[in-house]
Amino acid sequence: MKSHAREHLSGLEYMRRVAHGEFEGAPMVRHLGMRMTEVEEGRCTIVIDEVRREHENGLGIAHGGLAATLLDTALSCAVNTVMPAGKIFTTLEMKINYIRAIRPGDAPLTCVGHVVHAGSKTATAEGRIVDANGKLFAHGTVTCILFRDTTTGENQ
Repeated sequence: MKSHAREHLSGLEYMRRVAHGEFEGAPMVRHLGMRMTEVEEGRCTIVIDEVRREHENGLGIAHGGLAATLLDTALSCAVNTVMPAGKIFTTLEMKINYIRAIRPGDAPLTCVGHVVHAGSKTATAEGRIVDANGKLFAHGTVTCILFRDTTTGENQ
């Protein structure tokens, strides 16, 4: 099995390298046109510069999955910034409040994720999606399960 950089780098080191273009980000993030603009311990900012036709649902507004992915990405990346080398996780649960429809003219949209809790088994984060004027489009929380240490192979 191919080694992953997270086996040897802390989550913060890894996320900083992604933000600076040294490592490729997640394919889904690239596919949806999102980019990481800021990373610090316990915090991550993801921006989508354009709401494209491919993001629309059958009603001509952005599919709710776009907001969900933007939140999941920013919040999970924030969680990643507090993980030691070798510790990996996945989203266990998300809660999203959709405040208003996202339309093409609303971009750029920014989501800042903040870690609320990081324990030995779970971590939680929260965030908001806003436009350039601070208008709120959605907000939510994520719970991540910390399940394996890649340096030892042990499940937690």
